[in-house]
This record gives sequence, C-alpha cells and structure tokens, in this order.
Amino acid sequence: MIRQSIKTARLSNNEAKYEAMIAGPELAKGLGAEVIKAKCDSLLVVNQVNGNFEVREYRMQRYLDKIQVTLNRFKEWTLVHIPREQNGKGDALANVGSSIEEEDILPDVVIQLSKSVIK
Repeated sequence: MIRQSIKTARLSNNEAKYEAMIAGPELAKGLGAEVIKAKCDSLLVVNQVNGNFEVREYRMQRYLDKIQVTLNRFKEWTLVHIPREQNGKGDALANVGSSIEEEDILPDVVIQLSKSVIK
C-alpha cells in the first residue's frame, strides 16, 4: 500500500479527486506495479471511471480521458467506491496536502503538483 498526499492549485472537489486518481496510479506504475486496486470516496468519479455514468462537462471528460490512458497501462486495475465516513486515512492525507505550506513540505511525504494534469 502506498499513501501520498498531493498539494495542488485550487480545484473543484471533483477535479481534486481526478487529480488524485491519476497521480496515484502514475506513482504505482513508476514503482513497477502491474496490478492496482484504487479506492475513492467520490461516487461520481468512481462511476465515471468505471463507465457507469456519463461525463457532461468538457474539463471532466479530459480528466476521464487522462485516467483511462493511465489505467490502461496496467495488466489489471480496480477502482472501488469507499464511503466518505470509512475514508478517514484518505481524508487525513487530503488535509495534509491542502493545509501544508510549501516551505514545510518534507521529501517523500507530500508530492506537490504545480499545475493540473490536464492542460
């Protein structure tokens, strides 16, 4: 299990979920993983990625396209919904990423993204 926290520019909640859902698998692939199981507390994002909900906004479609390219690099992947109330560890990592100041970032603890993964 790999845990990471990401500091990004201001994003909507769904954009932040997609950013995390892209950064996590990219980190895992960089470490040589071939099979991943990801968990997300956004029912909307999970259902869009799994093909159960359609994407209506252009920006969200770009995120979906990016994550599909990323996930298709794995032999096998699974994305499951985890209810927010059962996602205390994920919330804690999100709070670290959103509250830490740039000068306090510790190596290997927080990954800072200076721009969105989509252009």
